[in-house]
Amino acid sequence: MHAESFGGEVRVAGMTVRSDDLIHADSHGAIVIPYDIAAKLPEAAELCGRRETPILDIARSKDFSLEKLKEALKRSSEIH
Repeated sequence: MHAESFGGEVRVAGMTVRSDDLIHADSHGAIVIPYDIAAKLPEAAELCGRRETPILDIARSKDFSLEKLKEALKRSSEIH
């Protein structure tokens, strides 16, 4: 890695990034987060976690079945 410039705009793997952008990056990729929704992220992440719980619980269960997965997906979609 090396610095080419500072304070401007660049394209990284097809994504335009500007100075002062808020960026989330992990092993799955990166995304620029608009500042006007940044304050909503903790609540959205918590909701995603609650919706994933029934699915992950059945996926990890020794009693896993396709029918139980379908039920877990239905329960997950009802979480708001």
